Amino acid sequence: MRREFDVVNAQLKGRKLIEASAGTGKTYSLIHIVARLIVEENIPIERLLLVTFTKAATAELKMRVRELLVKAYEAYTESKEDDPRYDPTLLKLVTKWRGLHINPTVFHEAIDRLDDASICTIHSFCQKMLEEHKFSSSEGFDFEIADDSDLRQEVIEHFLREQLSSTDSNDLKKVLIDHQPWESILKALSATPKESKWQLFKDLLFVDPKTGKHDKKAWKETPEQIALEESVRKLLLQFIEWAPDELKRRKRESGLRSFDDLLIDMYEELNNTAFVQRVQSRYDAILIDEFQDTDPVQYTIFKRLFLDPSGPAKAVYFVGDPKQSIYRFRNADLNTYLAAQDEIGEICELKVNYRSCPELLSGINQYFSQAQEAFLDTGIHYSPITAGAKKTPLLIKNGENFEPLPAFELWTRFESNLNPAGNRNQQAQMIANEIAALLSGNVYKNEKDKLKPGDIAVLVRHKTNVPLLIDALAKKGIRVLFQDESNIFATEEAREMLRIIEAIESPQDIRAIRQARATRLMGESINDIVPEAFENNGDETISDKASLRARELIEEAGRIWTKRGFAASIAKIMLECATQKRLLPVLNGERCLANYQQLIELLQQASQSLKGISGLARWLKQQIASPRDDDDYRLRLDSDADLVNVMTIHKSKGLEYPVIFTLFANELVTNNSWHFRTCVFKEIVKGQIVYNISFIRLNPDVLESINHENDLENLRLAYVAMTRASQRLVLPLPYYKSRKELVGFCNAFTQILTGSASPQADSAAQAFKNLQKNASDGMLFKSISDEPEVPSWAMKATPRDNAVNNGDHLEAAKAQVIATSWFPTSYTAIARGATETTESLTLMQEKEDSGDDDWSEVAELEKNAAPKDSQSLTIMDFERGLESGTFLHSLFERIDFNIVKNANDGSPEAENTLNQTLKRLMTPFQYHLQPQGLEGYLPVFNRLMKDVLCSTIVAKSVFDTEKDMRLCEITNDRKTPEMNFTIAIGEPSEGRLPVTAKNLSLLLEHFDSIYHIQIENDKELRGYLTGAIDLAFEFEGKYFVLDWKGTKLADRPEDFTEQRILKEIDRHHYSLQYLIYLVALRRHLRFCG
Repeated sequence: MRREFDVVNAQLKGRKLIEASAGTGKTYSLIHIVARLIVEENIPIERLLLVTFTKAATAELKMRVRELLVKAYEAYTESKEDDPRYDPTLLKLVTKWRGLHINPTVFHEAIDRLDDASICTIHSFCQKMLEEHKFSSSEGFDFEIADDSDLRQEVIEHFLREQLSSTDSNDLKKVLIDHQPWESILKALSATPKESKWQLFKDLLFVDPKTGKHDKKAWKETPEQIALEESVRKLLLQFIEWAPDELKRRKRESGLRSFDDLLIDMYEELNNTAFVQRVQSRYDAILIDEFQDTDPVQYTIFKRLFLDPSGPAKAVYFVGDPKQSIYRFRNADLNTYLAAQDEIGEICELKVNYRSCPELLSGINQYFSQAQEAFLDTGIHYSPITAGAKKTPLLIKNGENFEPLPAFELWTRFESNLNPAGNRNQQAQMIANEIAALLSGNVYKNEKDKLKPGDIAVLVRHKTNVPLLIDALAKKGIRVLFQDESNIFATEEAREMLRIIEAIESPQDIRAIRQARATRLMGESINDIVPEAFENNGDETISDKASLRARELIEEAGRIWTKRGFAASIAKIMLECATQKRLLPVLNGERCLANYQQLIELLQQASQSLKGISGLARWLKQQIASPRDDDDYRLRLDSDADLVNVMTIHKSKGLEYPVIFTLFANELVTNNSWHFRTCVFKEIVKGQIVYNISFIRLNPDVLESINHENDLENLRLAYVAMTRASQRLVLPLPYYKSRKELVGFCNAFTQILTGSASPQADSAAQAFKNLQKNASDGMLFKSISDEPEVPSWAMKATPRDNAVNNGDHLEAAKAQVIATSWFPTSYTAIARGATETTESLTLMQEKEDSGDDDWSEVAELEKNAAPKDSQSLTIMDFERGLESGTFLHSLFERIDFNIVKNANDGSPEAENTLNQTLKRLMTPFQYHLQPQGLEGYLPVFNRLMKDVLCSTIVAKSVFDTEKDMRLCEITNDRKTPEMNFTIAIGEPSEGRLPVTAKNLSLLLEHFDSIYHIQIENDKELRGYLTGAIDLAFEFEGKYFVLDWKGTKLADRPEDFTEQRILKEIDRHHYSLQYLIYLVALRRHLRFCG
């Protein structure tokens, strides 16, 4: 018997499985359970384990737990029963806690020790346990966690070299080269416990012995063919027995572990009783999030550690939703979840949806309740959800009135002459028409806020469906943000970057230069590059000059690479070829530039550990040939503008948008192309992993099982897609024709509606009619024709001259809640032991640099001093204060050092130019130059420029340079004034202290006493460390930072003693300032190469 979970009053002890349907506040419930465990069960936060499946989810959970604890303390000590500042659930808990007379210090203690809490991914949990308990482990744990794909490839190549060199059969060689199952087999078996089983099916190879190619028609069961197949089977058996152990040996020698290895190591340590007992004794409460994405290995770990009947009773929560189990390609196994239900015990549900408006929820409830088994699986049930959010459907403005739009719109067509291509074109066009109407300026999320492009998302099953929609939207002036998780090395930009690198590697190779010129990065046309390929090609001299310029640029890029690194060389090419200027205005130009930028960063990083240009070229070729599955290699967003979102259904999981469209929903069907694929198919048989391995042709039983599992996952994908919307869902499901037959009805959405794995056209049409007959308010069934249509509701809106007017969207964004745990800080804030807003940081820094300190003796002398004539004025007469400090900074920032040098050397022209420049820079500040005025102070600042810039700053003996350092000799290409920087300060790494001013103080004291500053502020610095280096420059191969100081220590130059200056440096912690600036400069230089 399932019951609804009551987050306020539920019994905390025991084992529970909480099923949380989409939008029902899963994370909200988790953090409130954590708070209750801390407050009511008095469990220290470091004795809690909260496991989720991504790093991003881990960071969000930790942040939200902290925020809840802070609010809980405030509400507990300040709030009244109906305080509108706090969430009703929190107020109920506060009332309960007050009745228990909870000591409020429990909140402070939990907040202070939150960074000791184990809020982590499954992999980091395993790593942490193995590292902490390595002395009780059988093998210890001293390895680097890294990708093992290179080692896998080495093992495979070694095996193939040995086998291919030892056989005389050309037929066998051709088969092994053309069909390579080795990678998938080795990856699967190396990520599985030893006791896992496998079975190798007898394949019908269908390979022509003469050509070595796949050809079913050519199959004849000849003795040669039988012998060939037997040879292949023997090699596969040999590989399966040898390769996993060989890979493990190489990893051990390399000191490397993959993420899969962490799970296997943890799994194998479960036989170590002492290890298990130590892990068990560490935690009093365990919460496992996203449990529907678990697999047998992970569940066995949790089960052995925390569900052991002989172990101590603990609070153990598993939270998930089987309807959202969509990651089979990442080894998620729903059958493990379903089997665990009986072992865990109590099953609860979250039944209130806080995401969607009631009208939309009512429609979704009806859709999934139409058939008895919507998910075609007796283990998954759909329970109707109630609405908890006070939301409305979208509103359309008609004059001064607002009318609701349908919250759930179904597009159907039961007769059609369109073929599949025509159906796709029509759907893309109709969705584009609908989006254009939604963005007309007449549609609102509520009576105040207009619908914006970023409020709309179009979901697709496959990214190959996207270009058609992008083109349709582009014709209406609507831009798209496509959130693609493809690998950056699988893009055309990666192949173009390889051509550029190969040209730099071989600038004498005309073919390589031509290929580089043809890339979008360099942007030359074929007519420019190969004019002889066209008739009447014009002036060949122009072409020769262009070719020469391209070669010279490539050669220069090579020289820059040698001196300054890869990134600098590509930056030179992009600058000279105006890459950004050319690509930004064109379709998909932003995407192209974003890919180039990501590739440059990855290649710059790789180049630091590779030998020369050739090494980087080889590395890039390898990545293009076999892209790794790495988060850093996934495509980044190409824009942060407010654009219509397009993404895969997988990518949309966990997200919410006011408006959702499902593009080509009637094509969410199982792909039967598995039939002739190399395959390692995993099954769970009585809780044990079994791998079915086929070489070319799948066993029919395995094929049937694959198709069935894919069908079931497609149903869950449909559920995820339909539950992303909060105010409007549009689901196009029109029939169309293929080979003169009506198709389009046998898809996941129709299977849900009919409860049949193989719905027919008539039964599907009847199911839609039944749904329409019982439709709730807010549902609209739209029968469409074969022609693209404009939304009928758009006719109700107030007429406008332009359906989509870009100006309509130029409005102030709605105010958003800002996480107060993230804030900017700086050297000034740290040195003062506090944090300030950006504005106050700037003012304080300028004030400090201006020297506006409380030197009462100096101030009194200045107050009583008599005015001087212009002949006797010196810089010591210049007034103090914020504006004066800003003025001095602006002079040194904008003056041309070379002009000052030439003027100091006696050049009349330079002297005149210097004075004219100074006058221009002094004019905005002339009211500070009274009573002598601008002309009176001109000689003063002329002299100041020469004294500061032309004096020896550092003698050559200090840094062993060829000459003394004088700033006037630093040319413009070797210096950068006002170099702004922003350094992110995120969550601390596991096992490390958080970044606080106090911890920084302790670290600096340990590092070197010269940097030590006494700070007791223990507030975590999470956000961004910002600053601006007044001057960064290079001198004889060394890099320096310089900060202009206008502090007036005394009234006479002779009073600026070394002791007084050092005292001022210590007083303001300037050593810390330049340490921070050097870190920023070093990061910049490392990035630039």
